[in-house]
Amino acid sequence: MSAAASDTAAYLSGDFLDFRGADLSNLDLTGAYLVNSCLVGVRFEDANLGDATLTNAELQGADFSFADLAKAEMVGCTAPDARFRGARLFSVQLDDAILEGADLSHAILNSAKLYKTDLRGANLEFTSLRWCTLGGGTMPAVLSGARMFGCQLEGAKGSVVGPVLVDEDATLSLDGADLEAWFSEQGAENVQVVR
Repeated sequence: MSAAASDTAAYLSGDFLDFRGADLSNLDLTGAYLVNSCLVGVRFEDANLGDATLTNAELQGADFSFADLAKAEMVGCTAPDARFRGARLFSVQLDDAILEGADLSHAILNSAKLYKTDLRGANLEFTSLRWCTLGGGTMPAVLSGARMFGCQLEGAKGSVVGPVLVDEDATLSLDGADLEAWFSEQGAENVQVVR
């Protein structure tokens, strides 16, 4: 393989395509372009989706367990009941996403952006953020405007930027010490709210 060929990484371009039910586990999908794609029920376990673009993708029930989604752009995606268990979500952009009933337990969300993301439960299934890392030190997770009523937060730790909407009607906004107290009341281990 020539040096020029090895410097150019091939990537998957599947915008507006239907991958429903596919198994893409363990694949290197770095930089994949899957805008507006139907990825319902797709298995991405242990896949590398770093720098991938999944803006407005349909991800209901997709399984990203232990996947690497560092710097992925997932703005506006619909991912109810999706699984991100143990996923690496460094600097992922999940603004305006729907993650109702998703499993983000043990995920690492350093510098993740979840601005106005819906993390509420759906169909009696609660969104799980159990034992996840919500940012750390200089890399807080941005939860400004996120709707988090009913989230399971046992053992969660890290640092976040608020304010967060914490009631069922998404009208009660908490920030600062009030938000830290709310996290603690939900069973979080240690969540610091930063400015």
